[in-house]
Amino acid sequence: MEPFNKTDIHDLVNDNKDKYYVPAELFDGMQYKLVRLEVKWAYVACLNVMLKSPMLDNENNAYIKDDSPMIIETLKKIANKKVDKEKIAGYLNELEEAGLVERQGRNVYLKRIVDIF
Repeated sequence: MEPFNKTDIHDLVNDNKDKYYVPAELFDGMQYKLVRLEVKWAYVACLNVMLKSPMLDNENNAYIKDDSPMIIETLKKIANKKVDKEKIAGYLNELEEAGLVERQGRNVYLKRIVDIF
């Protein structure tokens, strides 16, 4: 899987103004069946934070900071549950283990979800 880039972000923002973007394959795809539901919602929260305020590296790949308070606020809204920094840190670890994000220091690069079947 490849990280989202500047063009991907632009396309998704234009297609999903004023609503949350939720990749259907994350919930329907066989390769993600073992990923816990809370972790999937954490991916969705991170993705939507990135869509609202993406940072770009020198290669135009989009990322977010792992300590962004926007992740917590977005996940609270999406999952309708209490979320704190420790939970986010755990979710990010699980997302990394599942190959859905790549971390470089404090930068979190979300991988594009594609249907592989």
